[in-house]
Amino acid sequence: MSLPRHTLAIQALYRRVLKLHRKLPLEIKALGDQYAKDEFRRHKKASQEQAVRFMQEWKIYADTIEQQVNSQQLNVLGKDLKDEHIESLTEEQLGQLYSLQEAALKPDSSEPRDI
Repeated sequence: MSLPRHTLAIQALYRRVLKLHRKLPLEIKALGDQYAKDEFRRHKKASQEQAVRFMQEWKIYADTIEQQVNSQQLNVLGKDLKDEHIESLTEEQLGQLYSLQEAALKPDSSEPRDI
């Protein structure tokens, strides 16, 4: 039995994201992989409208990461969020964004610390 076409498209996009993450610094790769895994799982039972929006946003993300890892400026990763984009987020999305920011800024516990 074959999987529905939209399921195959979602799986292909997920694999693309993980493949792109392999080109990132290890700490960012780990954070990105876990976030992508959680988000793709969370949207398994999304409505058609939510699924379309989800796919659009993750394609934009993948395209952005691909451009950045293939550019000569390897130290440039990510993208600034515009105020109007932040203002359009739900409370839940703002909470996720804050959690992601905290995880990204958390000091690496494997690095030696000054005493």
